[in-house]
Amino acid sequence: MKILVLNRFPLELVPYDTWFGPGNTVVLLTRSGAGAAARGYAEVVEVPGYDDSARVEYHAHRLHGRYGFDRVVAYSEWDLLRAARLRAAWGLPGQSPDSALAYRDKLVMKELLAAAGVPVARFAAVDDASALLAFADFQGLPLVLKPRRGASSMGVEVVRDEAALRRFLETCPDLAGDRPAHLMAEALVPNEMFNVDGMVVDGRVWLCWPSSTTSALGFQNGECLVAATLDPADPDCARLTALVKSALAALPTPPTSAFHAEVFKLPDGSLMLNEIGSRMGGAHVQDQLLHSFGVDPLRLQSSWLVGADLPRTPAEPAASSGYALIPPRPGRLVRAPRTCPLPGIALFEVAVEDGTALGEARSSVDSLASFVAVGRDHDEVLETLWRAVEWFTSACVFEPDEVRDADAAPEVHEQKEAEETA
Repeated sequence: MKILVLNRFPLELVPYDTWFGPGNTVVLLTRSGAGAAARGYAEVVEVPGYDDSARVEYHAHRLHGRYGFDRVVAYSEWDLLRAARLRAAWGLPGQSPDSALAYRDKLVMKELLAAAGVPVARFAAVDDASALLAFADFQGLPLVLKPRRGASSMGVEVVRDEAALRRFLETCPDLAGDRPAHLMAEALVPNEMFNVDGMVVDGRVWLCWPSSTTSALGFQNGECLVAATLDPADPDCARLTALVKSALAALPTPPTSAFHAEVFKLPDGSLMLNEIGSRMGGAHVQDQLLHSFGVDPLRLQSSWLVGADLPRTPAEPAASSGYALIPPRPGRLVRAPRTCPLPGIALFEVAVEDGTALGEARSSVDSLASFVAVGRDHDEVLETLWRAVEWFTSACVFEPDEVRDADAAPEVHEQKEAEETA
């Protein structure tokens, strides 16, 4: 099989050549700086400015002329649509443009979910200032504004009152021009937050499990993102998985794909689907699934594509697991611990070197440091994670922002392929 991979992950984390195995021709289109990890592929093309460059598709078409690909593989949120366009152009199986758009464009997603009776917050397209004001008058404040094709809560604004609405109108030039702003407005609903992660394989939901999580917008206030798998006996487990399965049925879900959903639990106990992506969740969702179920969604998708059998997976998690992301804060990191002595911590990563100047977090998955914890149950995992957060925060030494060199450009460091939250 001849496979084109569109990749924006660090290659050390995604050994496609190993996953697809011998006998397959794997060509890689990837970010610059692939280094030694790019060995083992039939051809590697590094694209400067990969995330925003149309040269990715240019190179893809030229490579297809030489290789005649049988499949196009893309596991990043930002690559789903362009990979779907390539499949359509070449007549290849896999996620179609209509399917990718339904999962990438939040307005299209909400329209399909609402039409199928899946509960969602009240929403409207916002392409200009008049549309925003009309929705604000109809719905009332507060409300949430988000890019229709964003990820990781980047660019999401909560407009709580009239003063905040005026400020947003003054600072968002996209609302005033001739081009559509491509935003979506939603009612802000009070909620507890849950993630639901899993896999669809050959048209059936093969794995689906929920986790509690803190707010995906907490980074805007310097708060940690903390998630942990729910216990099988938790009464919300069955309800959360049922809601997500109804969302998968309502959308043009690809036959084989990972998925990552966000669900709100309202004060009255009812559930509401926030968003869902047809890819693996970001942050440390991959590590969660490995520790709880022994499954790596990206590896499984890759091996399934070339005919490998599915591994046996427990119906319930073999262990509880979770993660915590500590966002950066303005200032210079003088010193941070590099090993964690606490029991229950399976993974500890610090994303920056000592001496690095930091800025505010720009997304829900920007992190200074992160932890993965494993334990007997949900409560033990959460207790371990919050203890780890407290330990790391106390051990770090910062130089306050106001005494930094005024010429130093602040940096923000992103956790591995975060996406998303959905």
